[in-house]
Amino acid sequence: MASQFGSTFKHDAEAEGYDLDVQNVADPIRTGYDKLLEWVIEQAAFTPDSRVLELGSGTGNLSCRIPGCAELVAVDLSDQMEAIARTKLGHLSHRRFVQCDILDAFDYAPGPFDRVLSTYTIHHLTETEKHALFVKIRRSLAKGGRAVFGDLMVKDRSTLEAKIREYGAKDDQATVEALRDEFFWLLDPSIQKLEELGFKAEVKRFSDLSYGVLAALGSHG
Repeated sequence: MASQFGSTFKHDAEAEGYDLDVQNVADPIRTGYDKLLEWVIEQAAFTPDSRVLELGSGTGNLSCRIPGCAELVAVDLSDQMEAIARTKLGHLSHRRFVQCDILDAFDYAPGPFDRVLSTYTIHHLTETEKHALFVKIRRSLAKGGRAVFGDLMVKDRSTLEAKIREYGAKDDQATVEALRDEFFWLLDPSIQKLEELGFKAEVKRFSDLSYGVLAALGSHG
């Protein structure tokens, strides 16, 4: 079942300018971008035998940081983003691209995976869809597996409303629109859901609106 707003956030039209856009650290949506991606790679703790699934591979900015692995399955809806990604990823000889919605990814790329990664993508899912994705990820991970996320997040719904007021007072309408129209993670319920599924979750903040989440399974889980 595809996500409700996948076609809305496909971003084909933005593909050409995306890599320049993410360098604009003055934009609250982009602040902390590089450090967050570096943290995701660090927390993934790849081995040469790792089978890896990346959800929302975009222009390859996360993939190109992967030092090497046994297999990388990269999932994205945008063939325009993928065309840019391919120019960066010659060192990943075992990479396979799947063009589909991230909620459908597990139909085309069955587990088990040792690592599941996603950056700046899951905030396009509704709250219910996020929790459904966590269930799919849990089922697809091998024992001792890790899911590592970097994304736009706020603590809870009251914090979201406060941020809308805060950026409105700054007359930053672009950020207000992003907060209103996209589906920033609500950290508290997301962490609760991950822990209910048996993950040990750790959170690190990178900017006012971005966080990293490590969700790890034990060797028996």
